[in-house]
Amino acid sequence: MAQRRPRAATEEKRKRILDAAEALMLTDRYAAVSSPSVAAAVGIQAPLVHYYFSTLDDLFVAVLQRRAGRNVERMAEVFDSPEPLLTWWREVSDPRGTALFVELLAAANHRPALKAEVGDMARRVRATQMDRLSTLLGEYGIDAEEVPPALFAAAMQGLAFGVVQDQAAGYDTHADDAAAAMERLLIRLEEHRRALLRR
Repeated sequence: MAQRRPRAATEEKRKRILDAAEALMLTDRYAAVSSPSVAAAVGIQAPLVHYYFSTLDDLFVAVLQRRAGRNVERMAEVFDSPEPLLTWWREVSDPRGTALFVELLAAANHRPALKAEVGDMARRVRATQMDRLSTLLGEYGIDAEEVPPALFAAAMQGLAFGVVQDQAAGYDTHADDAAAAMERLLIRLEEHRRALLRR
């Protein structure tokens, strides 16, 4: 028997709950996400949150899954863009998306179901990165033996993550200087790649 599709009103309510949970994580951190706080933001009674998401773990996992699917798709688009490395940097150093992921990672330390989902998403994204970098790095004149895809991917993601985390926390770690220097480096690499591809 075919499954019924969720009613539009149900999907809209789920979307509003997910939006509210994301907004709370971005403004007040993941610990602020509770049934009462989400319900208040949406304008519903707290028990209704659990009608749509049985537990808070389910809500956190749904927030991650909604973003993870987009991230995996977006990563493929990034590598197909005219300036793959620069586009990738701009994507992963986007404060909103990365700040949300920082909060989800922090929550995952206390929520095993979320931790498993984060691990699965990270594996899928990294597999896409490794696959594409294995051929792409050569277009930039980067020796993949000297700078293997695993190192390049970890450095790119790690720097973006650290920069956004420090910017969001207001730490005086020269995060803006690091981000600007990375942007300049990648612009030069893209120029170098264009020159190599014209040969």
